[in-house]
Amino acid sequence: MVFQQLASGEPLVHNGTVHAPDIEMALLNGRDVFVRRPTAHALWVTPVECIFTRTREELADGRWLAGVQASSGAAEAWHVFGKLTQQGQLEQLGQVQAASAEEAMKLAIETYTQHEIWVWWVFPVAQTLSSQPEEAAALFSFSETHDFKNQAYYPVITLMREIRNKKQAGGKRG
Repeated sequence: MVFQQLASGEPLVHNGTVHAPDIEMALLNGRDVFVRRPTAHALWVTPVECIFTRTREELADGRWLAGVQASSGAAEAWHVFGKLTQQGQLEQLGQVQAASAEEAMKLAIETYTQHEIWVWWVFPVAQTLSSQPEEAAALFSFSETHDFKNQAYYPVITLMREIRNKKQAGGKRG
């Protein structure tokens, strides 16, 4: 899964998925797929199998939350993402400390009560690869200066119509 932050101070949002043999390649593929226009401030990737998710419907009756017990294992940091609108993207809400995905989800729901969330995601910080601020120029500035990535510079459809119209106009005279 690929997450992008457009500017410093803004939350990261889920952009989509890429296929890659490892997480490092996923970060580069994510850049190539999702950061052509506009540029990014940061990019994160995490394996899809690391994401624990629940929908608002799954949580509606409260039975799932009631069944989650605090774990006695070592706590680790978990990223929390939520879909704030039915049509929107999942966006970063913050982090919680928990010993399991279920506990992280329960803590996220209890912590981030200021929003009505349609879909919740939690995943371990340790399983996330993120771009580093010092890498931003090398990773993202390339797309700002190379017009070949801007489809506006390729008016193929317009040119094809002009050629077709010229042919049709020329054919009528003959």
